[in-house]
Amino acid sequence: MAKFIEAKKRLIELLKKNNIDLQEVNILFCEVLNCAQADLLTKVDLSVAEQKKLNYAVKKRLEGMPIQKIFRRAYFYDLVLYINNNVLCPRPETELLVEEVLKTTNEKSKILDLCTGSGAIALAIKKHTNAQVFASDISTKALYVAKKNTKNLNLQLKFIHSNLFDNIKQKFDIIVSNPPYIKTEDCKTLDVEVKNYDPIISLDGGANGLKFYEIIAKDAPKHLTKNGKIVLEVGMGQAQDVKKLLEKNGFVCYIKRDYNNIERVVVGELK
Repeated sequence: MAKFIEAKKRLIELLKKNNIDLQEVNILFCEVLNCAQADLLTKVDLSVAEQKKLNYAVKKRLEGMPIQKIFRRAYFYDLVLYINNNVLCPRPETELLVEEVLKTTNEKSKILDLCTGSGAIALAIKKHTNAQVFASDISTKALYVAKKNTKNLNLQLKFIHSNLFDNIKQKFDIIVSNPPYIKTEDCKTLDVEVKNYDPIISLDGGANGLKFYEIIAKDAPKHLTKNGKIVLEVGMGQAQDVKKLLEKNGFVCYIKRDYNNIERVVVGELK
């Protein structure tokens, strides 16, 4: 049995030495102990099993594996999701997509989450509306994760295995998507925790990073109802280009900024 305070000191030193954010100290302990941060204040000892679990987690973190991937658990909106290396870790900025969709959703709405990955966006929307929500992805491995999350959360989604709109025949009131948007060349220089633990198919947006937006902007009008809405997450510096692509295809658009004041979401209404 080890003293908690000593284990915490050692962890702080290790993370400092490896230039890892010290905010991760408490996060690691909370994941290992499956507790809230407030519970750490009264923690005295670590059992042998807890110490072993901590050692494994720290080893993986020092190798560059993100905490979410170590514990196969991610937090998004008000959901706890299962994730693995076949899907991206959902990010706080992506919650803006959910908020934007929920603004105009009602129980009669039909919504498509294109490139769903873990199902994070679709499931967060479904939890807060009685609308019909569809989730599609080209990756069967990603769809497995999304289906697992749907079952774990006791929610209902309709799944479509499709490369963008290839296998999608229906029309929707809202299409939401966080497609791959990193330039192919930039994928080679990504941080280890992204490059080694996220699927390249979810990252690579082609030579200019806009490959998927170009296809979505062109094909989405055929899959939207009158005055249908599209909500897209974009990479840094891409919002104006994506807005132009949508406007060229009949959308009236506006842009939303994220928590860091970066243009992050492009919203279009089909006219």
